[in-house]
Amino acid sequence: MDIAIIVIYLAAMLAFGFWGKTRTKNSKDFLVAGRRLGPAFYTGTMAAVVLGGASTVGGVGLGYKYGISGMWLVIAIAVGLLLLSLLFAPAIQRLKVYTVAQMLQLRYGINGTQASGIVMALYTLMLVVTSTIAYSTIFHVLFGTERWASITIGAAIVIIYSSIGGMWSITLTDMVQFIIKTIGVFFLLLPFSWAQAGGYDGIVKRLGDTVGASHFDLFAIGGNTIITYFVIYTFGMLIGQDIWQRVFTARSPQVARWGGTAAGLYCVLYGVAGALIGTAA
Repeated sequence: MDIAIIVIYLAAMLAFGFWGKTRTKNSKDFLVAGRRLGPAFYTGTMAAVVLGGASTVGGVGLGYKYGISGMWLVIAIAVGLLLLSLLFAPAIQRLKVYTVAQMLQLRYGINGTQASGIVMALYTLMLVVTSTIAYSTIFHVLFGTERWASITIGAAIVIIYSSIGGMWSITLTDMVQFIIKTIGVFFLLLPFSWAQAGGYDGIVKRLGDTVGASHFDLFAIGGNTIITYFVIYTFGMLIGQDIWQRVFTARSPQVARWGGTAAGLYCVLYGVAGALIGTAA
């Protein structure tokens, strides 16, 4: 049953990719979904892009190891998204450009694009690694495939649906992922795992008073680790082409600001829920 669900899901991602292709008529559609996304689609696609493998598989894993303080990785992402949306997104949306490099070229000239390319390449490399580890882990556990085969399967699917329809395909698949994440994490995993673990009292009793209490210490993961998350992920949200690409899809500065703010608040709840699921496990 689990394998069948995953196969159907992957097939659906490809199908939505081809559906997005039918809505792509020109380069603006391909790159920024025609700059036509309203609040619902914008919030969903923004939340989906920042809540990837590191946030879901990684966030729950941190909750398993450290308890509620495992939420800080996703909280750092949420803070970055909130800062971007409230302070910068409306101005970015008004520029009507397609890339971070184009914006820097407008402000600093052609030399600005060279330095930004290096910074974004390093940041994107980290994102690729965490996402690759996440889906290769899932395929390895479910299908028993080798790591290299798991990476190949996941990468091929993502590349296909991203390239055939561009941002319209990505937006549609993001919305499906957003709905699945919302139902799966908040309405299935969280209540069922906590019920099985016996709630707060049951978890503390099973782990023992000392260990159980530490799992509900907000800072048990360590101050240095929390600072590291904010340095990497909060600032990363402000410069990532993958994030800016979504800002460019908003149909107005107001959608970019308040849709992004809604996505940031959603991320806060998602981080807490993931850590609690891990704690229950």
